[in-house]
Amino acid sequence: MAYIRAHATGKTHANGKPVMRYEVCWRETVRDEFGLPVPINADNADGPSRSRLRSQSFTVAEDAEARRSELNATRFSNTHTSPSQARAAAEEPFGRYALAWCDTADAKVARGALKANTAAEYRRLLVGYVLPTLGPKAIASVTPADCEALLVTLHHLSPKTIGHVWAVTRRVLKYAVAHGAIAFNPADRVDFGSARAMGDHARFEHHPLTADQVSKVAAIVGERYRVYEVMTLFLVYSGVRAAECSGLELRDLTFADDGTRCTVTVRRTKERRSGQWITTTPKSKRSRRTVPLPGWLAVRMARYVATHPRADDPTAPVWPSRVNGGARAKGKTTTVPYDWSAPVFMPTWYETVLKPAYAGAGLPISSPATETTPATKGVRCHDLRHTFAVLHLMAGTHFMQVSRWLGHATYTITLDRYGDWIPTEASAVAELADPTRGRPLPASPAKATVLPFRRQLG
Repeated sequence: MAYIRAHATGKTHANGKPVMRYEVCWRETVRDEFGLPVPINADNADGPSRSRLRSQSFTVAEDAEARRSELNATRFSNTHTSPSQARAAAEEPFGRYALAWCDTADAKVARGALKANTAAEYRRLLVGYVLPTLGPKAIASVTPADCEALLVTLHHLSPKTIGHVWAVTRRVLKYAVAHGAIAFNPADRVDFGSARAMGDHARFEHHPLTADQVSKVAAIVGERYRVYEVMTLFLVYSGVRAAECSGLELRDLTFADDGTRCTVTVRRTKERRSGQWITTTPKSKRSRRTVPLPGWLAVRMARYVATHPRADDPTAPVWPSRVNGGARAKGKTTTVPYDWSAPVFMPTWYETVLKPAYAGAGLPISSPATETTPATKGVRCHDLRHTFAVLHLMAGTHFMQVSRWLGHATYTITLDRYGDWIPTEASAVAELADPTRGRPLPASPAKATVLPFRRQLG
């Protein structure tokens, strides 16, 4: 319970009366990131919780009384069968319901009804954006005004991210309604459309590369890593996502008898979490697809696969990772040996291989904000996928075919993102020219038994 402690400040009014200070005091439970009480004894989660003394000073007695009344207003109406149950459920923090809702998402992952990445993203959004504001608040004390205040704290984010944060907030509150903790969802009484429009957010612009820029970037990558030079071209002319690239195995490549044609089948993704590789399904049903490579790249891929150190293992990763360490000659850039037992880890590959190549080719690189300069958004790894779409559309390939190759859920997504690059007349399929024509083929990555072109992997 909050109480008021009055004391004289040592100053006096004109009439000689002392100037009083009114201090509202209360004890507050120490809570973790989910708003749950932190026990005094870490080994006894059900034991007494840690608390701390808080205070707030006022110069007017009426203001102090109002604040004390606000703090003591902990009784909330509810639909539970007994007053004690109602009050207990109502006084549970928002964070406890958020944690319980995340547990239901994990249960969906276990039975295959939800992707692990999606559940992890829910938790990240809650911990990063929602719990700092709503986590410690009693669930029944969350008002529409509190939800609007949450939206104000998100004004610096993109509209898309704000939408995701708002969605998980509404779902946690809906979960609380379903469990009888609150009578209605306060988020339903917020005009999210108006709140989301706050601020001036420029639409994110992707940076597709030209064929000449692709050639230059690949050449710079090839100065250190010949295998990754081929991989850079592969990313551009296959349009696969980063996690899909890591998930590719040799059995996913199918070559024609003469080795001049190759198709890539996307059927899995791989991501590394906490040092472990997690294999899962692609982003959507339409992400399961088959993409043909241009003839010139098919020839290079056939040559690359023929010298792959694990060419006889259909489950071997197409693109290798790198081992820890490496040697660096004086005045030279470090070159790390390949690790053919594990797939390439795309975030590290972007930072250590592709990003320096972008800089060497004169392309803009992302930089954080400083006291004197604003943050800049440069070319990303995902822009190689955008390049695939733009090159095909400008070459005349029909946008519906490009959409299928990209694995977009709907054709509308393709039109929204790439409509400006669609020419007036489009052909069915266009053959993209080799941007590296005139340069010698990259050297073989390693000596190995040659895999005949007539053999289809799988």
